Amino acid sequence: MFAKVKPNTQFIGQNIIYFNQVDSTNTFAIELMKQNMAEDGTIVVAEFQGKGRGQSKNVWISEAFENLLFSVVLKPVTNFNTDPFSLNKTIAVSIHSTLKSLLPESKVHIKWPNDIFIDNRKVAGILIENNFIGQKLNFSIAGIGLNVNQKFEHLQELNATSMGEKLGNNIEREQVLKLLLEKIEYNYLLLQEGQKETLNQEFDEALLSYKESAEFNGQNGKFEAIVMGCDADGRLLLKHDDGSIQSHLHGSIKQIIHA
Repeated sequence: MFAKVKPNTQFIGQNIIYFNQVDSTNTFAIELMKQNMAEDGTIVVAEFQGKGRGQSKNVWISEAFENLLFSVVLKPVTNFNTDPFSLNKTIAVSIHSTLKSLLPESKVHIKWPNDIFIDNRKVAGILIENNFIGQKLNFSIAGIGLNVNQKFEHLQELNATSMGEKLGNNIEREQVLKLLLEKIEYNYLLLQEGQKETLNQEFDEALLSYKESAEFNGQNGKFEAIVMGCDADGRLLLKHDDGSIQSHLHGSIKQIIHA
């Protein structure tokens, strides 16, 4: 039972709200915040989401009782100078390092800007939603979907996989959640302490095709370029054939994955 998970943390995951089913853990967490009913680091976790959401209004597909579907309430973002993409990096790096430790034989990468891949198949996605008061970031909700034990043999068109598929056996989801919450707090505290460059470097080095040539779809069709990392605003930096390094906004290009 996820409600009994006790991570070794100061605040992330010390309060866990558990549902068998909810429309969306992010939506529920946002409503809690609007009513001042959630503590910093509160986790909303569900076995199934009726209206689970991904980036750009995509739907997150997940079978009940097989995976991890949860949202993290981050309140103290008002106490230090940060930006929304730094939070995205913090969560992505945390998932990446968790999977690296549990799946040492697999190739784990971050696919810019908010997906995690194992051996070129998607295993996790991130949806961060921010609340502003004027220009000031008020709070953030980090939604995470992580495929733990679901089987995807009959869903090849999704190019997805799970931790269990890679290991060849089911994994205790509670242990994965505990470790991941501890990683999130560790990296979040680094961000609070101003060690953004440490997170930036770890994020860049974990990127799929980092310092390698990759294929992309752009407005003018397919092209190849070398992945050089991200800039401060979260735009992907690509080195093109003419030697120039150009930044690309999320949504303007899409990396082509060859599984």
